[in-house]
Amino acid sequence: MKKLEIIIESVERKRVCRILDEVGVKGYSIIDDIQGRGKTGPKYAQDLSNILKSSMIIVVDEESIINKAIERLKEVFKYYSGKMFLSDINVIE
Repeated sequence: MKKLEIIIESVERKRVCRILDEVGVKGYSIIDDIQGRGKTGPKYAQDLSNILKSSMIIVVDEESIINKAIERLKEVFKYYSGKMFLSDINVIE
């Protein structure tokens, strides 16, 4: 199993979720108002506009599905700031 963590500007969250649905992911979790600091400086959840806010979307699925998602999401990251992190995981149920 693979875990894909997607940090993206909140204005693009719906587009990312639509792509995840289209490639067939079984589910995902969303955390809104991500705060932190990166190469563009600090980002705070208190900003007044969704343009400045970020969301994290966490997907756990089979490698083939995750790879499809990554390929489709690369297009989003050409125009919007964010990151994707991929890791191997063991699911404990």
